Amino acid sequence: MYLTSQNSIPVYNPISTIDPCPQSSRSEYSVIQFPTCPSLNQLSRRPSVLRQKNVIVSCDRGRENDFYGDESYVELAVDVFRVQHRESIQALKDFLTVLPNPHAIEKVLTRTIYQLAEIDSEACRWILRHSTDLMPELDVKSYGMQWVCLKLQTQGFVLNQDFQLGENLQLHLTKKAEAELWHNISKGDRLILEEIFNIHDS
Repeated sequence: MYLTSQNSIPVYNPISTIDPCPQSSRSEYSVIQFPTCPSLNQLSRRPSVLRQKNVIVSCDRGRENDFYGDESYVELAVDVFRVQHRESIQALKDFLTVLPNPHAIEKVLTRTIYQLAEIDSEACRWILRHSTDLMPELDVKSYGMQWVCLKLQTQGFVLNQDFQLGENLQLHLTKKAEAELWHNISKGDRLILEEIFNIHDS
């Protein structure tokens, strides 16, 4: 039995509130480049992977009641990501359209990455290296950039002074700001810094 969505909901790529083109960087900053990612190709569906979990959504309830909690969806997504098959990711995203809105899909995918980091770091690295396959439902680079800005600004660092966001989402950091990013972070955040921003703890 294949799991397919009853109703398709269009998803969108939310616009980041972060200015991707600030003032020119200063010479004392270290420049971290994002890896160049190929455009996402059209992928054929392989819904057979989705049969591994018994996720049942009743069709006779309202869509708001369908989303009684996302734990089952996160568990399913973890299983799919651990297979490390790009076509299975597309099948998963198609299935997740049963959720009530694009934000709910983004939330499930984000929570999946963090849960996967705790139990299977290699599979988590793989999905982060193929993060374009999660778009437009989840833009991992944009999410990571917003997390970096929030963490640094919370600690008193100033945008365009202690850290800057350059063209093509380059991240420019002072040594002090870079050191702060490594302080008291989860495994998921650590892998995002390493795989998305190519920053490694010195």
